[in-house]
Amino acid sequence: GSGINAEFGELIDRSFYHDRGEIWHIASSPHTRDLISTCHSHVENEVNLVSGATVWRLAGTDEEPELEDLGDLSAHNSTVRSTEWGVEGCEGSLCSLGDSSLVKWDVGSDVREHSFCDLPKRSTPTALRWNPHSSGNQVGVAADQHVRLHDLRTMKCTTILDGAHSQTVRDLDFNPNRQYCLATCGDDCFTRFWDTRNCTEPLLSFLNHSHWVWRVRYNLRDQLLLTGGSDSKVILLNVPSLASSDPVDEEEEEEEENKSPEKEQMREGVLEEYDKHEDSVYSVAWSTADPWLYASLSNDGRLVLNKVSKEIKFNIIL
Repeated sequence: GSGINAEFGELIDRSFYHDRGEIWHIASSPHTRDLISTCHSHVENEVNLVSGATVWRLAGTDEEPELEDLGDLSAHNSTVRSTEWGVEGCEGSLCSLGDSSLVKWDVGSDVREHSFCDLPKRSTPTALRWNPHSSGNQVGVAADQHVRLHDLRTMKCTTILDGAHSQTVRDLDFNPNRQYCLATCGDDCFTRFWDTRNCTEPLLSFLNHSHWVWRVRYNLRDQLLLTGGSDSKVILLNVPSLASSDPVDEEEEEEEENKSPEKEQMREGVLEEYDKHEDSVYSVAWSTADPWLYASLSNDGRLVLNKVSKEIKFNIIL
């Protein structure tokens, strides 16, 4: 069905039957609109829990949509926890993170294994993120209290953020504009920022949630981030001290110099706090079409769309 919303425009829903059971993780290709991957599980014979991961093509018609199975991602892992599509320059690639291995795949008309590496034993991986820098040759893996950066050319770990959080690291995200800048969040309620060239101490730490922080995501305007947590809150965070500088031409630079200092600088830290959810927020994401639009998803199945307020937007861009 579809619905009209005065603020967000037209929202179109298409429902696809997923025959592999419950979906625990879903990722869509940023380059090919009809490709997605899911991590899933179902119970066989009422006792056996069967886990898997699959790449799908969104096929069929508007009246009868269907998922076309392109390939299985379960090799080397009994459970696949997360998948991540390749960044720009790695359009035909996908990585999967399982309970024991990190695997890189080539995705075309089918799915083929490219390379893999075993993860440290007795570790519990929780998150996977592809670095948009380093020519697309690096991914970050969160496991337990640590973050490991892997070179996809050799599949070896090159950098370790040891003890990044005092409890489990739930998520990580790379700054889209500044190389070596990484954000993490975890069960210790902290959101932290790191320079991956010197991992001994975080650049900044924020304690904005009262329970586990499940997700952190950079905006393309990298002074803005979203975090979501088990305290049912979504927080819009402002970190201008670690943001990239917007390029300006000479005329703009001259205007800036001649302009009176009327513009009030936004404070570093929490800009806005959204509490429209009544249960734990497990995922947040920025729109790829509108940089001021974002979505959040909570445990009760509620999906909320929101926009950054005009006051904040104009303060940033003007």
